[in-house]
Amino acid sequence: MENWQITGFFAILILGIVLIGGCTSTAPSHAATPTTPTTPAVPVTPNLIGTWTGTMQGYDEITGYSDWGNMTISMVVKDQQGQFFSGNLVIRINSTSVKTTPVVGIFENEGKTFFMVEENNGYTKGWIIGDNKIQLFHLDDHKPIDVAIDTLTRV
Repeated sequence: MENWQITGFFAILILGIVLIGGCTSTAPSHAATPTTPTTPAVPVTPNLIGTWTGTMQGYDEITGYSDWGNMTISMVVKDQQGQFFSGNLVIRINSTSVKTTPVVGIFENEGKTFFMVEENNGYTKGWIIGDNKIQLFHLDDHKPIDVAIDTLTRV
């Protein structure tokens, strides 16, 4: 037999085997499962409007550690729209107001943590820690630098 006849013979033989044997397996299916588009959940944001009053403790570079026993702090939230709020912080010494600072804040999406910017007075991170109770961690890099923890209850 000549080479082209041998090559043709084997080609026909292989084709016959494939046709007689057929496919014994199927290709795996990788079809995409249809999904329903989801929309992000709207956060449930607590209402902070009102007056919150409590105690302070902290550290500043001049006096060191202190519980500021003769001082109280109040946060008066005047306006809130969704996750955003605004108001004032009021520091009192022996019940006399000595400093009022405008603040604006925003809640994180989970609705328990918020951040505030205090006008010329640093930044605060806050948490809802109970019914009508919040805790504030304050950081200020103005001279004298200071940090504070405030625990406030809505009055």
